[in-house]
Amino acid sequence: MTNPNEELLLDADGIPILTDPVNRDEAPAFAEQPLESHKEEMSAEELTGLLLNSDSFRQQLDEITAELTRTVRQQLESTLRPTIEEAISLALDDSNTVSHEAVRKQLEAALPDLLARTLQH
Repeated sequence: MTNPNEELLLDADGIPILTDPVNRDEAPAFAEQPLESHKEEMSAEELTGLLLNSDSFRQQLDEITAELTRTVRQQLESTLRPTIEEAISLALDDSNTVSHEAVRKQLEAALPDLLARTLQH
C-alpha cells in the first residue's frame, strides 16, 4: 500500500492511478466479515439465527420456496388430472347420481328461457 504522505499519481483526467495491486490470493483486512472469525465458535442455532435474520438469505429462501411450490403444484396437477377427470366424468355420466339430477333440473328450469331467447334472434 502506498504511504499516505506520498502524492497520488493521476492520469490525464485526474483519476488516481493504482500502483499497489492486490493479489486475489491475499484477502484485504477490510474484507473480513465478523461471521468468518466467529463461525467456528458459533453453535448451529446461532448460525441459523444469523442466516434467518439476513435479508439476502430470506430473499433467496423466498425465491426457492416459490419455485418449489410451483413445481409441486405442477407435478400434482399432472399426476392427479387424469384421475380427477375420470371421477368427474363418471359422476356426471351416471344418471343415478345427485349431480346428474341437479344438472337435469337446472337444464329443465333454464330451457324455456333459452328457447324463447333463441326464437327471438
